[in-house]
Amino acid sequence: MSLDPLAAASRAAITFARLAGFARGLGWHDARRMARALEAARFAAGLSTPRRVAHFMAQLHHESAGFTRLEESFRYRPERLDAMFSAVRGAADAQALLKRGPQAVANRVYAGRLGNGDEASGDGWRYRGRGLVQLTGRANYAEASEWIGRDLEAEPDLAAEPEAACEIAAAWWARKSVNEAADRDDLVAVTRAVNGPALAGLKDRETQLHRAKGVWR
Repeated sequence: MSLDPLAAASRAAITFARLAGFARGLGWHDARRMARALEAARFAAGLSTPRRVAHFMAQLHHESAGFTRLEESFRYRPERLDAMFSAVRGAADAQALLKRGPQAVANRVYAGRLGNGDEASGDGWRYRGRGLVQLTGRANYAEASEWIGRDLEAEPDLAAEPEAACEIAAAWWARKSVNEAADRDDLVAVTRAVNGPALAGLKDRETQLHRAKGVWR
């Protein structure tokens, strides 16, 4: 028997109580603000059923450390930094770069990529990863500006605010047509759409999906 659309809409709502139960690391103030922002943005992503919302929330939970991290961290071990970015030239270079601080790291590793200028331009730091889906690079900020009608290229810090972060996540989800995989309850396909073929963090995404289904059902 098909689910009544009004009943489905009510069950799909992202409320403070539901978010607080799901993202337990959020304080009450942050949970209230984030819940309002998610609920306002979810319609743009076509999140009209509990299953779609559960998949969306599970992926965002994983990507943002339970909705608590809206800005990229540059706390790397030297070996990890060297392994992740071709612009870093060995562990010694990585260690020296880390000593110069996060801004220096971002400007080096994102220089000349994703629409950014060179290392001296400061674009790597200016357009570092922000938001629930870690929007990164000047070109992606410019594109996301068109999605949500906010000038993120001129004001990149907006992407780390819950309202814009949720709008970006919803628009990004819609443009990747992730609901098709969510409707099939295909976690692997959803994860590939979100994170690429490597399926990074699949076990945690599965755990969060199971938890989300207990909230949105």
